[in-house]
Amino acid sequence: MSLADLETLRAAHTGWFALAAGLVGLCVGSFLNVCAHRLPKGESVVTPGSRCACGEPIPGWLNLPLLGWLMLRGRARCCGVPISARYPLLELAGGLALAAAWAWLPTDKALGACALLPLLLLLAACDLDSMLVPDAPNFLLVAAGLALSAALPGIHGQGMAEASWPWTGHVASLGEALAGVAAGTALAWWVRILGTVWAGKEAMGEADIILCAGLGAFGGWSGALFAFFGGSVIGVLLVLPALIKARLRGESGPTAVPFVPALALAGAIWYFRGPELVGLWLGNR
Repeated sequence: MSLADLETLRAAHTGWFALAAGLVGLCVGSFLNVCAHRLPKGESVVTPGSRCACGEPIPGWLNLPLLGWLMLRGRARCCGVPISARYPLLELAGGLALAAAWAWLPTDKALGACALLPLLLLLAACDLDSMLVPDAPNFLLVAAGLALSAALPGIHGQGMAEASWPWTGHVASLGEALAGVAAGTALAWWVRILGTVWAGKEAMGEADIILCAGLGAFGGWSGALFAFFGGSVIGVLLVLPALIKARLRGESGPTAVPFVPALALAGAIWYFRGPELVGLWLGNR
């Protein structure tokens, strides 16, 4: 089946495609929970099977996305220990993300979102959980962005139907991705250096730099810029309540803030509607 055939089929059954993508996303989110828990520790995500914190194996029917947590009412069946709300929330986020992609994005970008969004969720979950972001999914994001940009030129708005040479769109799309990787890496790297000199301590982690490169691979140079500066704004807004609360109590604010979730959210916003939002903002000035 060609991409055009898939587009036609999807146009006739958009709701069913979104529903199927959402169900798959729930299962992907369940696997992301395993990855977020084990990868920062250097553990295998394949073996052993799912286990409770007390070491008791978890039956497969209790691993059903969302339903397992609800049936257990948020507590382990074997020992009664509370189960973090992160587990159902990540599963729900995976389902909603893929459902939204197949409901709202063109088919080529929806296919790209099947790689981009789960990886962003995984990286954000790792940073929120332990502030330890493993390199493997981060570099996989960069590689997937480059490969998919070459295979699906529509990710960067490139077409090939009218081109005199059939690979023109693919080459142009890959060029956009490479420019995005370069822009994201350079911007984050220089901000890290200048911020470290100014603050006297490390201003950004290497994971943030790699993530900016990955977002550039999927969003081009403009997407990398949007993700970095938009992520900075989102990060400030997210940490502001904690800073205000600490100030009112006469305490020092948080010394380290996870930046990956903010970058991931900004990158996802760009992938869905970034150029339209920028055009709307510029048009109203």
